[in-house]
Amino acid sequence: MVVQGGGPSPVLNVTLASIVEESRRHARIGKVYGARAGVMGLIRGEVADLSELPGEQLERLRKSPGTALGSSRAMATGADLERVGETLRRFRVRYLLFCGGNGTMMGAQAIARWCRDANYEVQLIGVPKTIDNDIAQTDRCPGYATAARYIAQSTRDLGMDIRALPQPVSILETMGRGVGWVAAAAAAAKRDADDAPHLVYIPEVAFEMGRFLTDLDRVVAKQGWAVVVVSEGIRDGEGRLIYQTADPSQMDALRRPLTGGVGQFLAETVARELKFRCRSEKPGLLGRASMLHASERDVVDADLVGRQGVLALLAGETEKMVSLCPLGGGASWKLVVLGEVGGTEREIPREWTDDGPAAVNDGFLDYVRPLIGELLDYHAPLSFGPAGEEKL
Repeated sequence: MVVQGGGPSPVLNVTLASIVEESRRHARIGKVYGARAGVMGLIRGEVADLSELPGEQLERLRKSPGTALGSSRAMATGADLERVGETLRRFRVRYLLFCGGNGTMMGAQAIARWCRDANYEVQLIGVPKTIDNDIAQTDRCPGYATAARYIAQSTRDLGMDIRALPQPVSILETMGRGVGWVAAAAAAAKRDADDAPHLVYIPEVAFEMGRFLTDLDRVVAKQGWAVVVVSEGIRDGEGRLIYQTADPSQMDALRRPLTGGVGQFLAETVARELKFRCRSEKPGLLGRASMLHASERDVVDADLVGRQGVLALLAGETEKMVSLCPLGGGASWKLVVLGEVGGTEREIPREWTDDGPAAVNDGFLDYVRPLIGELLDYHAPLSFGPAGEEKL
């Protein structure tokens, strides 16, 4: 039984297709099921039989963003766990694969504990997935490299646009409630000192409004335009969000306030304090839904964790997660204890962050560039001599 939880990603269906394909190679696995809408499918008994999906559908699945099974942020507790048990018994499930982030891994642990207490024999393996890249005990998470590539390329594209018609400030807001892996990837777009992004802000580095305005004023005074990239979850030195909506109707299923909107908040502050024309850009969910920007490394990783999850179950492993090892090392993956994964957020390491305008240093760039791959490169803006002739 495959259970997917949390936010979708462009390569989550790659993992699903790989699980189905790998399972078909082993006679010990008779059926492959998928829970509809994540844990809610286990609670409600809503399950899809994936065993006979045609090969052409699996290939299309690999090229489809989102998740074909649907997802949710539900957590099974109390009576819900009893219903989960009923579903597992009804479909005679002995192998469970949980694909998701920190919350999904915590939910998987709760179900594993219930099964032990209920004397229901089942093996459970976690398969990492999140564009936030914040799961502990793994070098990277499938979904992140593609989101990082999208933001890096979009930052470069935005810079080319504004360089052509300075306006003069644009603030690009990325996803990232608690960590700044996605926003930091924008730094990979920069090719020279005048290139975008000029300022990057992430939750790992405390945000100071006064310093932000001073730095932005300096950049605009120097070259007449600026691109700022900001994570939605940036915080001040006391750990308070710089912006969040107070409307309770906008909270998510985990009762967390909606953090999106900091870009517009900062744009309004810039217009008021610096008197600059300033606009905000917010790709939002587009930043995790673009299959067109799929990273080759991301597709390979998504395939790998799905297949190794199946093989780990067949090898008798349980309550562990498939972890990706750093590139360039010996092994490409390993298993880690599931209980050491859920409930923690993996921040960008302190040695990779910087108090300067880019927020991250070469250590981070050395990490992220092989993940996102080559970006589209463009002709530099033309310069002209005194008689108007083009100078290269």
